[in-house]
Amino acid sequence: MSVRAMVLEQFGQPLVPMDRPQPVPGPAEVLVRVLACGLCRTDLKIIGGQMPFSKTQALPHVPGHEVAGEVMALGPGTSLAVGQRVVVYNYWGCGRCPPCLSGEENLCDALRGWVGFTTPGGLQEYLVVPQDYLVPLPPNVSAVQGAAMSCALGTGYRAVVTRGGVRAGETVAILGAGGVGLHALQFARAAGARAVAVDLGQAQLATARKLAADLTARPEDAAARILELTAGRGADLVVDCVGTGGSTAHAMSLARKGGRVVQVGYTTDAAHYPPLPTDHVVLREVSVIGSRYLTRPELVRAVDLVARGLVHPVISEVLELAEVNAALERVRADRAVGRIVLRVAAST
Repeated sequence: MSVRAMVLEQFGQPLVPMDRPQPVPGPAEVLVRVLACGLCRTDLKIIGGQMPFSKTQALPHVPGHEVAGEVMALGPGTSLAVGQRVVVYNYWGCGRCPPCLSGEENLCDALRGWVGFTTPGGLQEYLVVPQDYLVPLPPNVSAVQGAAMSCALGTGYRAVVTRGGVRAGETVAILGAGGVGLHALQFARAAGARAVAVDLGQAQLATARKLAADLTARPEDAAARILELTAGRGADLVVDCVGTGGSTAHAMSLARKGGRVVQVGYTTDAAHYPPLPTDHVVLREVSVIGSRYLTRPELVRAVDLVARGLVHPVISEVLELAEVNAALERVRADRAVGRIVLRVAAST
């Protein structure tokens, strides 16, 4: 039996349709029918051959790392129920290296798989996944919502809650109110902090206001407005979801003395690495903290917050798998507010 897929045959070129053999689950593996798959800017880097692993990437390749689906078949030694809807955790650690053993599986040294990055992803109807890397979706959360959870929503959770250490009463500034930023804003609010969204786009700022941002601002106005909000002190925590150009310096300028800047956005192009104002780091003791994806326990907690209605996945629009190239162009042009999600195998 063959399955529909959209594949990358040549870096920098549109994805093309292809029929692929339906995978078969082995021991401790599950066959997942992919119901929905989200798209983000990292997909553009993967398809453009701009990732550190691109030189060794085998082609053709199936992208798509934000995957929600349902269990269709079980390999030996698995216990999930057929029909259970799930979110795929896309970073399959080895479980043996020092990061994995210390609870930092998102930094694994010897990955078993990296869904949509170096191993096949969710832009195909079926995907085989180790059972341990599936998180059940609550009944009140749709597969379309689930497709935004592991990356857009989950990355925002780790950046604000775990790495940023947000506390009630603090002021959190989010640079870039896109797929990750709009969810980071909600986690800040759920923690009892004041949330400030900073973006160039009016649609993004309007959405942030609908999500109960305490303040929205364009980049050129952000510093003055945050100082006014905080009685001249500055933001306790700044989450930079941009990571290029002057975003790092801008983030540093918004942080109070002794504040924290969490770096989420990034570039792989050394010519465009943003400068770091070291005087702020030293003289103002502003901490700069990296944040990458999240761990499985964090994903479980983030999904629970959605199920409880405290955080809402932000979906820009839902398109069909065959429309993936048009969807990617919308992402490239910053025309998506939140996540664009593709229907893959069935109605969701």
